[in-house]
Amino acid sequence: MEYRVNNLIYAAGKDLLNTIRTVFVMTEPVDAEALRKAADLTVKRYPYFSVKLIRRGEEYVMVHNDAPLTITPDCRAIPLGGAESGGHLLALSYDKYRISVDSSHFMTDGTGIFPFDKTLLYCYLHILHPEEEFDLSGIAMPDSEIPPDEADDYPFPDEPVETTPLGMRYSPVEVFKLSDQPKGYKSRDKWTSFRIKVKQKDLMRYASSVDGSPATFIASVMYRTIADLHPECELPIVCGMQHQYRKALGKPLSHLCHVNIVPIPYTSRMKDREIELLNTMARGTIIVRADDDNDLLSVNAHIENEKKIKALTLAEKHRYMRDFLLAGIGRNTFEVSYTGRVPFSGLDKYMSDFIPILDMSLSGGISIEIFTAGENFCINIMQRNDDGKYADRFVGILSENGIACVSEPPEHFEINDFVLPE
Repeated sequence: MEYRVNNLIYAAGKDLLNTIRTVFVMTEPVDAEALRKAADLTVKRYPYFSVKLIRRGEEYVMVHNDAPLTITPDCRAIPLGGAESGGHLLALSYDKYRISVDSSHFMTDGTGIFPFDKTLLYCYLHILHPEEEFDLSGIAMPDSEIPPDEADDYPFPDEPVETTPLGMRYSPVEVFKLSDQPKGYKSRDKWTSFRIKVKQKDLMRYASSVDGSPATFIASVMYRTIADLHPECELPIVCGMQHQYRKALGKPLSHLCHVNIVPIPYTSRMKDREIELLNTMARGTIIVRADDDNDLLSVNAHIENEKKIKALTLAEKHRYMRDFLLAGIGRNTFEVSYTGRVPFSGLDKYMSDFIPILDMSLSGGISIEIFTAGENFCINIMQRNDDGKYADRFVGILSENGIACVSEPPEHFEINDFVLPE
């Protein structure tokens, strides 16, 4: 079986890796043998994740990979696509109570990998606890049929689609960059996660009272955090809000990467505005910029890129797509992704925590993942050093607005390398 690649993969390089790690903290020590059996069962249901990248002339394609998924101890982040992962763009690891799933963002996104995660966890827990009854309606079984739109091998149509965009697509040419965040991957094994938990009812009550949403509220708080810590800043502080265009394409089940970045620019005039106005502005921007027809403009840009790069050499493809990526979704000060409620179908009975970790090479230095698990909103602030000033000020602003929260100890993490075929 052969799969077309997302043309964004040509932007990949030694300093642009684009990977996702999902960590599941279990209530019992991880059983490595059961995890091996569960991985072998799960990959039967998701054969499109059992692939390797190969070079064919001046382009890349993905082909089926017969090698078993690699499982490494100590939750070590191994290079994806290389010999250590058996060529796979997905790998598993474990350590004491943790199970980690690492996947290339060029192959899939958080929405695409989560069904795999749930099937993996179900198979693993079913092996250990065969008597347990789970809500199977939310879990794909290893032998279940794969819907055609889920198995699609390419994220874009072949030809541009008609669209009537809503509103402006303004994005500042120059944005404020955090100079205190190291660039590139010199500290790839010393990146830090600051996790904050807020009661869901408290955050929802406040966000709705100031005409916002959880995502726009968190974006506004981080904007205010950066503005407070960098009073000298005159350039726009831009939040890159992650947004997916599955709905715009009519492919809700697609496993491919469908992430778009919607910029929310905060100019220097916004520094002294109340959170209520910041939320209204951010929410309005999202409503306009994340409209289906605006999403299709982004889709059409990728389709045009596909046509442009066909005649280019591999080296030219890399330069062209890197410039495209950095000029578009890479132009922000910080990044926010809102996963929403994580539906574990009862599997979370055996879990104590869930931690999504992102590669932040395009985030401007700080990336925030927000999701709901149980009664809590979980806010994961990730950055390229261990300076806690941003997380501390963020918590301070929540407190100033009457929102109680719990801060967990910061944790270092490592980002997977990504190996391109020669």
